Amino acid sequence: MKRKFEHYINFLAVLVAITSFIIGTICLLLFKTSNDTGLIGIGYCYTLFAALVNSIMLLLVIINGITHIKDYKEHLKTTLIVLINIPITLLYIDIVI
Repeated sequence: MKRKFEHYINFLAVLVAITSFIIGTICLLLFKTSNDTGLIGIGYCYTLFAALVNSIMLLLVIINGITHIKDYKEHLKTTLIVLINIPITLLYIDIVI
């Protein structure tokens, strides 16, 4: 997958977004299968942490996109992949509540 990206920051941002999605999905599935209320707190703390990390990565991708405007398609794809986690997270929160 690394070969598809010309800029390392884009590869890293996509990797962080995919990892956040997988860990969030695992947290949701663990909660739904066990109904342990302690997992809600862990899930919310993870959500806040993932939101912070993904926001920083998004900011770095935007800055990199501005400085390397010739590769705007790669930056745009990366931005969309990072942003797709927002509606997924909102859906997961709606499922839990």
